[in-house]
Amino acid sequence: MKEITPKADIQIAVLVDEKTLLLFGWIDRALPTSGTASFSEGSAAGSYDGHFWHRDEVSQWFVALLRFDNIAQIRPQRLSITGADRGTRYAIPAIQNIKINPWTLLSTLKEDMPEAMPVVFDFLHAKLGEAGPSERVTRLMLAFLQAMAQPDGFAEIFGCMTGLGALVQGWSFSLAAGERDLIVETDGCLTFPSTVGSFERSDLPSTARGVLGVLHGADALDLPAIRRIYHKAAKGWCYLEIFENRTLLTDRSAVPHLRAMLPTLTGEPAVLRALKRLSNAQYEGFETISRLELPVRVGLDTAVRVPGAGTLVTGWVLDPDRHVSSITLKGIGLSARFDQDWCRTNRRDVSEAFAADALFAGRIVPGQDAHGFLAFVPEPAACAEQPERYLELSLSDDSCAFVPVPTSRATAPALRRLLSAVNLNDPAAETIISRHIGPLVQAAGRTPVASEITVPAYAMGTAAEAPRLSVVIPVADGRDDIDVTLAKLAVDRDFDGTEIVIAAGAAAHERLSPSLRRFADFYGLSIRLIPCPHAHDAYQAMDEGVRHAASDMLLLLSPSVLPTGAGWLSKLERAYKACGRTGMLSPTLLYEDYSIRFAGIQRISADSAVSQYAGYSRDWLKGREITAVQAASTDCALIPRAAFLEAGGFSRDFVGSDYKGVDFCLKLRAAGHACLWLPTVELIALDEGPRDQAQEYWLQTGGLVDRWGFERKWPRLHSTHTLGSVDR
Repeated sequence: MKEITPKADIQIAVLVDEKTLLLFGWIDRALPTSGTASFSEGSAAGSYDGHFWHRDEVSQWFVALLRFDNIAQIRPQRLSITGADRGTRYAIPAIQNIKINPWTLLSTLKEDMPEAMPVVFDFLHAKLGEAGPSERVTRLMLAFLQAMAQPDGFAEIFGCMTGLGALVQGWSFSLAAGERDLIVETDGCLTFPSTVGSFERSDLPSTARGVLGVLHGADALDLPAIRRIYHKAAKGWCYLEIFENRTLLTDRSAVPHLRAMLPTLTGEPAVLRALKRLSNAQYEGFETISRLELPVRVGLDTAVRVPGAGTLVTGWVLDPDRHVSSITLKGIGLSARFDQDWCRTNRRDVSEAFAADALFAGRIVPGQDAHGFLAFVPEPAACAEQPERYLELSLSDDSCAFVPVPTSRATAPALRRLLSAVNLNDPAAETIISRHIGPLVQAAGRTPVASEITVPAYAMGTAAEAPRLSVVIPVADGRDDIDVTLAKLAVDRDFDGTEIVIAAGAAAHERLSPSLRRFADFYGLSIRLIPCPHAHDAYQAMDEGVRHAASDMLLLLSPSVLPTGAGWLSKLERAYKACGRTGMLSPTLLYEDYSIRFAGIQRISADSAVSQYAGYSRDWLKGREITAVQAASTDCALIPRAAFLEAGGFSRDFVGSDYKGVDFCLKLRAAGHACLWLPTVELIALDEGPRDQAQEYWLQTGGLVDRWGFERKWPRLHSTHTLGSVDR
């Protein structure tokens, strides 16, 4: 890499905040406007942004921002800057002194170079506002504005237009009609893109005009707290003062006021059209589509929402003449157009229902039935918990129509109904899943279920004061009892001093409770029954059981896995201690004909996660020792409770259970633990399927969702088909 040492003088170096250093000075050439920066050879690099403008015939003024995580601890030293093309490194002279107070820059510019203040401010405003300014940055920006902005008029009327923004009206000498960025000063300062129109006022000087603007996204702004409104004009930064007897319009009167002012406003046609559209865009709480004289109708099927993530909306739009220009989902804190990214579906029933309607007669083309739609609409994480939602349809005549959108929670039944409605034969099925259904399912899986944290536990049989091991057995299907499993454990002395945690999902605890009490008393077992009403598969039940386990060491055991004899647990425990690694250890699992069912998984992809030697004779395992594998079996596994919790337990962002086991192994290994297989211990794994959900259609759709989610979660597997890169 070529290195250049330009002549430069860093006149000011000041800490803007804990991670940002600002430089001001001159240099004999313009450098790249962005790139990386470092303070010594081999040191950590930070980001760099710069701006340069003419100083004299041989030099440039410059202002630059450096961002480092530990920038407050640096010592003045030589600075290296590399542009985005990484072809040249510029060695800047050492920084002599770093000021802590950022107002050093402001005072220096104000006294010595007032003409540079707007240049520096515009650069800071563009770069520091990208990631949300800190409190110190906000104070500095306000100080710049207050020092350089000139008075330019008054703001006299304010109004909140829920879902649309804030209305501001007053007068100005230099605020021109058009699309403008307005900076609002309250306790801080916020920038809002705004649409501004102007109008004549007889009470003003000939050089001034009335102005009316809508600040987009400002409907939550505290209007009485506004102190000034800043705008950039040809002569520099200016501000509107706040009229002492300002008028505050109510939420319901602001839009009618805008509508009444429209005939007086002047500006570019696009600006006036935007203001007209806003004046027609206030939702009043009821549906207005049915009142339209245009051939446009809308119907909603469902709207399922995950707060802070988004809403999946399904329904149909009948618009044969294409009068609808956009469709937006709106509410407090949300305005998201989705008709550009929705998936259309055939709805022949809609075509048939309106075929005889006079408004649509002759307009619906036979065979063109793609009226349905499905769209996942993301929302900001800070959206209100229970907001009012509605659809806004912008029409070709600049009017708007509205449809209320009552939302429901993304519960398991709601998700199953959605999955059941997806046509797997539709060519767009994979697109529907990747863009819309998948994001909703994963967001729903990440939502905690508060009621699961406080489920009770029922102790049965002999109490174990400090069990050395907790055996966690999940029951989440129609199984009536687990008597064979309990009998096998009861006659094995390896299980003396252990507790058995039965995690029973889907109301199974009510069926199991009588028999568990009987077996606990008969065999002298220590049993804890954990009801898991929200557990819809064995993994969710097991996850809850682990969190109620009393021991630091766990044995995860499916009721479908049966020992062939006694003493196998102690072999697992000895092998685990001898290997010297933390993680999960599984034995060999055999089919009922004693062929191999599980002997460790060494290759995983979204297409396949099959055990090595599956279907082979057990003789293939003779002489083999404990082995590190890519994935162990959660049907029977020894694992420390701490390692299980560190990996985060079983993921809830899968519909079915096919990927949950290997996903847990990947998370366990990513946390620095191992997956191990012990060939010398063998148990029988009965070939059982889910007893309540066999062949249900939603599970087929869910399988496609889970495959998409697995590939998205572990992209390196999709490209390499191995897991070596996951290990730490």
